Amino acid sequence: MSAQELDKETYRSIIKSYFRAFGTSDFSQVQFSSQIQFLSPISGNTMKGPEAVTKFVTGVSTRVLSVNILSIAVDFPTASGVWQMTTTRGVQYTLHNFFRLDGEGLAYIWPMFDPKAVMNDPPGLLQWLTNQDYAPTISVAAQTPKQLAGIAVSQTGRLFINFPRWVDEPTPSVAEVAADGSLVPYPNVALNQWDKVPGESAQTHFVCVQSVVVDQDDYLWILDPAAPGFQAVIEGGPKLLKVSLASNQVERVYPFDAAGAPGKSYLNDVRFAHGYAFISDSGLGAIVVVNLATGAVRRLLEDHPSTKAEPDVEPVIGGRPWKFAGNQTPQVHTDGIAIDPQLKHVYYKALTGRTLYRVSIDALLDETLSAEDLGFRVENVADTEPTDGLEFDAAGNLYFTALEANAIKVLRPDGAIEVLATSPDFVWPDSMAISPDGDLLFSASQFHLMPAANGGVDKRIPPYKVFRVKLQ
Repeated sequence: MSAQELDKETYRSIIKSYFRAFGTSDFSQVQFSSQIQFLSPISGNTMKGPEAVTKFVTGVSTRVLSVNILSIAVDFPTASGVWQMTTTRGVQYTLHNFFRLDGEGLAYIWPMFDPKAVMNDPPGLLQWLTNQDYAPTISVAAQTPKQLAGIAVSQTGRLFINFPRWVDEPTPSVAEVAADGSLVPYPNVALNQWDKVPGESAQTHFVCVQSVVVDQDDYLWILDPAAPGFQAVIEGGPKLLKVSLASNQVERVYPFDAAGAPGKSYLNDVRFAHGYAFISDSGLGAIVVVNLATGAVRRLLEDHPSTKAEPDVEPVIGGRPWKFAGNQTPQVHTDGIAIDPQLKHVYYKALTGRTLYRVSIDALLDETLSAEDLGFRVENVADTEPTDGLEFDAAGNLYFTALEANAIKVLRPDGAIEVLATSPDFVWPDSMAISPDGDLLFSASQFHLMPAANGGVDKRIPPYKVFRVKLQ
């Protein structure tokens, strides 16, 4: 073995990580040589250098749904590998890759498609290679100087954003994005100026707003779990506000007492149907149901495994395990929540989990059901990945934020999961909303870059962005 040569198993591992990165869109851990070159199979052009190669293969990976490695052979200074990819359109291609190696890793990559793919589906292969009709149009809808979480879009296109009291002092807590991009405190300045006093002051001001949602009647709802820094709930603070977008006035406040929002709860997201609000509790794990006519609150499924984090799930985000102090994986329970267009089921899942569940709204509203009987009504929908927000469109497509892949993915009505869009700029895609013209908007909160997950070092980089994706 020469001084420049690594051992054979190390090269095999490097090639495996390269193939697998097409499924995650994260090439940060792949060992590219400083002299790396990549020959593009469609243009014949050669990309040179780690930055150019990484940019190119990351772009290609946005059109890859899954990866299957078939074989790898290493004979320094060359190597080869055969792998299959399934595109986001569900088409499978087999590739033969040839490599030149050096002491740093991959020094030259030449991919070649299976001749059958070239012969049987040349138009489809060309579309995939050239990104025709694959990648949606992505733009920045807004950007903010402080860390954001929830977003909402009204039926007239007004955009609202909220800023939790996690690390920063939010000024304001809720804002409307003006035409010039500036942030206007909403619905007024006074609500956004809490003096940090529990009790009556917390009841009448925003404490730690987590989400904003516009309902089918064009009302803005503001959910305040009142747990700054994910610590104990502030006395008097938990509440749900209904705001008229016609008058810009608060029409009603639904307070939560300690039974509805216990001290370690964190009311996370909310959806509406049939005169009720359905709220996820990511702090303790539960579905909280609010009767919007009477204000009555019920905590459901709080002892059911479907609302809890899955202990064997350890998210890898930004190329490294997501850990808090003490090297512990955060146990974030029921987080994303959504209701199908037919208003029949509530869909939900834990952030620190992979299983997507649903339960019928009829079952949730049936007060004669015992906790055990309600648990029997829970259905396992799909095996996904660590996610934050969930959102349905009118056609029944369920979008979810794929944290490990810096992506937005979609669960189609037929059960297929596809990558909608991915980018290194989607740093912790958080909350989503569908605009009146059918676009998908989502926030990128950089949640994993906060000091608590980085040994006290703040790795967040403003501005924080809201992205818009054109849905085809």
